[in-house]
Amino acid sequence: MLENEIIPLYFNKNYKGYSPEWIQYIKRSIGNIAPHFTMKRQLDDYISRFYQPEAKRAAKLEANNFAQAREIVAWKEEVASKWDSIQVLSSNFDEVHAGASRTGDKIDINVVIDTKGLGDSVGVELVFYKEEHGESKYDGRADFKVVKRDGSIFTYELKSSLKEAGTYKYALRMYPKNEALPHRQDFAYVRWF
Repeated sequence: MLENEIIPLYFNKNYKGYSPEWIQYIKRSIGNIAPHFTMKRQLDDYISRFYQPEAKRAAKLEANNFAQAREIVAWKEEVASKWDSIQVLSSNFDEVHAGASRTGDKIDINVVIDTKGLGDSVGVELVFYKEEHGESKYDGRADFKVVKRDGSIFTYELKSSLKEAGTYKYALRMYPKNEALPHRQDFAYVRWF
């Protein structure tokens, strides 16, 4: 179809530099497709992706005289008061190979953090950037798992492997973690280390 219909139609240009047949083909395509993509569909998608989830969240926050909202505020205040005192006690991150990597190369990182009583409210992740044409481009992140708890001292671990060869840069960061938040930007604390 491409070779026998579309390409000849597109390149059959008149003296004005365009193909009238190609323009008619496009108009017919739009005329056939457009009725299936109405504004109602866009509104339905918007309602199901945004309004309905926010309405459910609002109902949870308002229930029991705003109990969950009060819990979130108290949690945020506690995290804010302790955030700057969190200490990274040890990490083998310096041993992680940055630079040229092959598919399947292993990443094995351990981090020990004194959460200062915040416990499971502290998340740790590896952020990786791929080097392409002299630029660093965000390529993803991977969450650490808590493998040991000793009071407020938590040991986090990440075991993974690269899915794609390339030149990478890595960085570690911690962030406040709470399932009741709609998204992480709702409480935009982060610390790179």
